[in-house]
Amino acid sequence: MKNTEPWYGVRLIYHHKNDLCNAYEEQIVIVKAESFAEAIEQAEILAEDYQSETTVYTGHAMCFHVFDENESRLGHGTEVFSLIRKSDLEPSEYINRFYDTGTECAGEFE
Repeated sequence: MKNTEPWYGVRLIYHHKNDLCNAYEEQIVIVKAESFAEAIEQAEILAEDYQSETTVYTGHAMCFHVFDENESRLGHGTEVFSLIRKSDLEPSEYINRFYDTGTECAGEFE
C-alpha cells in the first residue's frame, strides 16, 4: 500500500573538529520515503555526502513523520520536526541547559 503521507524530517548530528573548534551540528533534512527506516536510510546518504575532513556524521539520526491534518503537503507552517523531552527543569533552565548554553555558533538577530 502506498504511503499517502510520504514526507519525513530527519535530525542528523555531526561532529566538527578542527584546530580552532570542537563543535556539534544538528541538521534537519526533509526526505520522501515509504517508512521511518527508509527515511533514515535516505537521510544517512545525505549525511555521508555532507561529511568532510573536519565534519563527521556521528551516526545519530532521529526521524519525525511529517503530516498535515488537513492534507498531505509541505508548505508554510507545516511542522517538519518535533521532539518531546520529559524534564523537571523550569523553562529558563531547560532552554539554558539544552539550547542556549552560550557555546552555540549562531548569529545575532534584532
